[in-house]
Amino acid sequence: MADIVKALYRCSFTIWNSLIGIAMTLFTTSPKTAGGGTPYATVHTFYNAIADATVPIATVFFIIAIYKSVISAPPGQQAQRFLQDALRYCMILYISANMWSIMGYLIDFTDGITGQISMTGGYTLSITGDLESIMDECLKLPDFAISGEWFGKFWSTVGCSLLFLLGGILLLFIMVASSLSIISSGFQRILKPLMILPFAGIAIALGAGGHDISRSLLTYIKTFFGFCISGALMVVAVKGGIALCTNLVSFDLSSASEIQKCILMTVQMSVTPIVISGLVKGSDAVTSRMF
Repeated sequence: MADIVKALYRCSFTIWNSLIGIAMTLFTTSPKTAGGGTPYATVHTFYNAIADATVPIATVFFIIAIYKSVISAPPGQQAQRFLQDALRYCMILYISANMWSIMGYLIDFTDGITGQISMTGGYTLSITGDLESIMDECLKLPDFAISGEWFGKFWSTVGCSLLFLLGGILLLFIMVASSLSIISSGFQRILKPLMILPFAGIAIALGAGGHDISRSLLTYIKTFFGFCISGALMVVAVKGGIALCTNLVSFDLSSASEIQKCILMTVQMSVTPIVISGLVKGSDAVTSRMF
């Protein structure tokens, strides 16, 4: 029976390892090189189509900023405010001319962070740790003897075997569903920065409108950076959660029965992939709070 149970769990782990391997590749793939660079090149054409509107938009907001400065500033500070707005306008024009390269450098920076994190730790599952020790303890039949202790151990082993079998079947479906959800998040992680990248020129143009309007530029940069760095958070979520799949969080098992140990192990193993999937899907919310 122990061999059958372990074979079932090895099957689940093999499927998980294969699918998560695909997800980890997506987490560490740069938006610039995904799909052979075709999506990035396509987005560049969209950016160029919109880029012609950058200077007119920046000029309009520059005029609005000058008007506000002249109206609100004391007479002695109007010239100073004008020079500040003019300097900001010139900086905006210079940055807008190089905005595509700047955003590309930002992608490269976050790709480097993700790559460094991905090289530490592992993401594969195997029958090790608490899972292995509990299986060996609970699924081993004692030598036959006509005694109440033997019959008690026999029925305990049968109960643990059934629990592990049902838990293993459930775990198989959970791991497939969770892995596919994680893979979906990996694809989204590549496409999200590309989705807002064409509008970088418009975002930088808003910076010419003074402090109030320029907040939109800061929000855009923070959002773009969050999308790019989300791959690193996804890697951390997967690798950190894997360790909890085959090792119990923190329980005193000294007085626990074999059935209780089986229940704790199967519940934690079933919940952990769901939690990992939820953390990966919620990485955008985490980055928005961080930055």
